[in-house]
Amino acid sequence: MTASASPLPLDGVRVIDLSRVLAGPLCGAMLGDMGADVIKVEDVHGGDESRTWAPQKNGESASYIVNNRNKRAIALDLKSPEGAKILRELVHGADVLVENFRTGTMEEFGLGYESLAADNPRLIYCSVSAFGRTGPRAAAAGYEALLQAFSGIMSITGEPDAAPVRCGVSVLDIMTGTLCSFGIVNAILHRQQTGLGQRVDGSLLDTALGVLNFQAQNYLLTGTVPRALGSAHPSLVPYKNFRCRDGQWAFVAAGNDRLWQRLAGALGLSALVQDPRFVTNVARVANRVELEAIVATAIAGFDRDELLRRLEQADVPASPVNTVEQVLQDPQMESRPSLRPMAHPTLGEIDVVGMPLEFSRMQPALRRHSPMHGEQTDELLGEIGYTPAQIDDLRARKIVR
Repeated sequence: MTASASPLPLDGVRVIDLSRVLAGPLCGAMLGDMGADVIKVEDVHGGDESRTWAPQKNGESASYIVNNRNKRAIALDLKSPEGAKILRELVHGADVLVENFRTGTMEEFGLGYESLAADNPRLIYCSVSAFGRTGPRAAAAGYEALLQAFSGIMSITGEPDAAPVRCGVSVLDIMTGTLCSFGIVNAILHRQQTGLGQRVDGSLLDTALGVLNFQAQNYLLTGTVPRALGSAHPSLVPYKNFRCRDGQWAFVAAGNDRLWQRLAGALGLSALVQDPRFVTNVARVANRVELEAIVATAIAGFDRDELLRRLEQADVPASPVNTVEQVLQDPQMESRPSLRPMAHPTLGEIDVVGMPLEFSRMQPALRRHSPMHGEQTDELLGEIGYTPAQIDDLRARKIVR
C-alpha cells in the first residue's frame, strides 16, 4: 500500500468501527485516511451488508470498497458472551468506537456507552443513527431515502408540481459520516484538555436540518415554505439548467445583478436589464417564471458548445451538465486529490474515491485496502493476547471468523 509522505495527525489513534453500510463506515474511513488504526468489526455470518450491493466486479462491491479503505477487519459474534468479551478487550486499549446499531442494541450486548466508558474513561463513543439517541423516535429505524422524505428534503427536490424525488447522491449518509468524523476529532482535542472521552451522537435527521441550512432558515425567518424548483435556486434568478438547440443541457449561474447584466448582453437581451421586473435579484425572484421563460427561449437558439463559448467570453459562470463518466474523465480530476490508487488483493490496482481534501504539509494515503471479511481476525486477536490454539477454538465454535 501507499505510505504517507509525512506523519498524520491521527497516527497512534485506535478506532473500533462496528458500523455497517455507509455513514458509519465512511466516518471510520476518513479517520483512517488521517492516520488512525481503524479496526472494522463485522458479524461472523454475512458481515457488512454493503458487501452484497450492486454493482460488483469479481464479487467485490464498489460501495464496500470505497467506504472501508484503511481498515483492518475482525469478525465476531457479539451476541455470544465470548464475542462481547473480545470486543471489550479491543475497546479497552482503543480511543474511539463507532457504531450504528438501532438504539438499545449495544446495550443488549452489554456494550453501551456507560458500560464501556466505565472501563475506559478516555473512550470517545460515536453513535450514528437515523433520528438520534434521544426523543420519541430514537428507537425507530431509518435509511437515507426515508430521512430525505421525513426531513422535507424530498419535498424540495424535483421539478415543480411533479412527484417528490430522492436526491441522486446519499447526501445524508455521506454528510453524517463526515460530520461524525469532525465530531470525533473535536472530542479527541477536548480529551487532550480534560483527559476524558465522551459520547458523540450523530443522526441523519440532524444532518438533514444542517443541510437544509438557508432553506430551513428561510422558513424560520419569514414563514416561507420551500418548494421544489427543479435545478433552480430559491433565492437567485436566473440560476438553473437550460436546454440548448442541440438537446444538450447547460447550467447557467447568473447569481447577482452584475452577472445578469452580462448574461443579458451575451444573449441579446440587454433591453431587459432596465426592466423594473428584472433590474434587481429580488425583483427577478418575484418574476421568476417570466424571466426564466425569456432566457430559455434565447438559449434554445444556441448549440451548447456555442453557448458556453459565448458565456465564457462574457465572463458568465456556466457549465455543461456532465455525466459521472464525463467528470471522472475530465483532465481537471488528474490534478486534484480525490481519486487515489489502491492495491486490492482480487481487483489489482484500482482508483478509489478518498479524502477529498489536499494539505500542504501532510498527505492522506490509502495505506490499506478495504479488508476481506475477517481478514485480520488472527492478527488482532494475537495483539490482545490470544494464542493460535485459542483462536482455532473460537473459530471452530463460530465465535470468530
